[in-house]
Amino acid sequence: MYSSILTRLRLIIAEVAEVRSHVITTNTYFEDDLNLDKDGLKELRARLEDEFDIKLPKTVFKEFNTVGEIVGFIEAEMGR
Repeated sequence: MYSSILTRLRLIIAEVAEVRSHVITTNTYFEDDLNLDKDGLKELRARLEDEFDIKLPKTVFKEFNTVGEIVGFIEAEMGR
């Protein structure tokens, strides 16, 4: 399930951050590498909630900084 979540997540991040999906890895940082600001992170959170039908805390990007960390979090949430 991890790889399918990662694939879907990369496409959403690429759209929000306006980058090519192939540059996004599990080690990519949302703020440092993708330059997502507060509004970009807010949009990303909303898109992830819609895509994966889960509720993410407003502080999710303060707790989890990389794509891989978010994939793991989403995987755990979907498994509940």
